[in-house]
Amino acid sequence: MKYILLVDDDEDMMKIVARWLEKAGYEVSSVTSGKAAVAAVSERTPDLVLLDYSMPDMDGPATLGAIREAVPDKNIPVLFRTGKDDLSSQEIMEKCNPAGVISKAEGKPALLAAIAEIC
Repeated sequence: MKYILLVDDDEDMMKIVARWLEKAGYEVSSVTSGKAAVAAVSERTPDLVLLDYSMPDMDGPATLGAIREAVPDKNIPVLFRTGKDDLSSQEIMEKCNPAGVISKAEGKPALLAAIAEIC
């Protein structure tokens, strides 16, 4: 069973997405901040980090950078999940070299398909 770390500051959204992933057969852990995500990947390496782009304190790109610094010997794929569709945000995410970027508006089928391509 593939293990996914879900990072999102919106707890309602996180619960919904966690339920989708669990029903699809993934093991899921959820955290609500970038700092907690870095601690989580240091304790257990996920097969994928599903990372919210916009979070207070430490946004998605900063979190991805911190994860890569914390576990430089691991190549953990990260899929950004975002509500942002402006060019500036897209460019920032692409510079981070994630495994992928998906819009929150695309919903469950597209999210599960994107995850299946990575895992």
